[in-house]
Amino acid sequence: MPTSAHETPLELLRLDPSLPDWVQNELLGDDAPAFDHARLFDPNVRPRTYQADAMVLYCGPDDMPLRAAVYEVQRGRDPDKLGTWKLYVGHMETEFRVKASLVVFVPDRAVADWYRDQVARDTRSGAWLRPWFFTAEDVPPIVDEELGAARPARVLFSAMCHLDDPAVEKMYPALLAALVTLEPRAKIFYHNVTVGSLPEPARARWEAFVMTTAVGKRYNDEMLNEADARGEARGEARGEARGEARSVLLVLESRAVPVPDAIRERILACADTDQLDLWLRRAVTATTVEDVIRG
Repeated sequence: MPTSAHETPLELLRLDPSLPDWVQNELLGDDAPAFDHARLFDPNVRPRTYQADAMVLYCGPDDMPLRAAVYEVQRGRDPDKLGTWKLYVGHMETEFRVKASLVVFVPDRAVADWYRDQVARDTRSGAWLRPWFFTAEDVPPIVDEELGAARPARVLFSAMCHLDDPAVEKMYPALLAALVTLEPRAKIFYHNVTVGSLPEPARARWEAFVMTTAVGKRYNDEMLNEADARGEARGEARGEARGEARSVLLVLESRAVPVPDAIRERILACADTDQLDLWLRRAVTATTVEDVIRG
């Protein structure tokens, strides 16, 4: 079943559909043709059960596809993926009559090596795979503030790959530059999955850094107001719960799941973080809000 850890890298494609091309060309060294802009083939990212996590079209100025990419997030070992990945790539190449890459984010290097071995052994199939596997270790720490403002999805993705890195604080200026570009609800969501997931000492250093700049102070005030928190990001439990409740609602909104006002208020009023974590996991795949809050 998809989890928030699985879905968050996919959500970043809404911010920047060219993210797989950055991985394929800049991080992994391919020389794929240039394009004018990138767009999601289906803005819902996961519109049907039996479909790729995301499909991206790289288009020319006339919006006609020049090439494509299938983008997958794979956290565990699944032998069936060798077959479904071929289906996904074939779908794109047949429908749009362009070549499609397969870019797969596998956070764990051991799992990535297992997939590489499975692909290498798949010699008897009539359709061969040539995936671009990458792991969290392949994503460099990004410290460029200008890049953070121009390409926030790259910096956010990089930060999520380096949350436990002892030198993560070197990324703080670029991370702040990325977060301040986002609209309020997205800002809360990505603050929670980056800053909110830092180890406690690193989070304390983030708070100290934020208060040293005018931009950081404004950002801090905006976060407290938007999240209706009663303290700093690492502060009181109610503030933390409020942020998690808003994350649940943001996920449901991004998936176009209707939420009646009464249930919205119930979610926002919940102070049980364990309950909110359960609702957040359910929100990733639920088709109705009742599926989220059942039981």
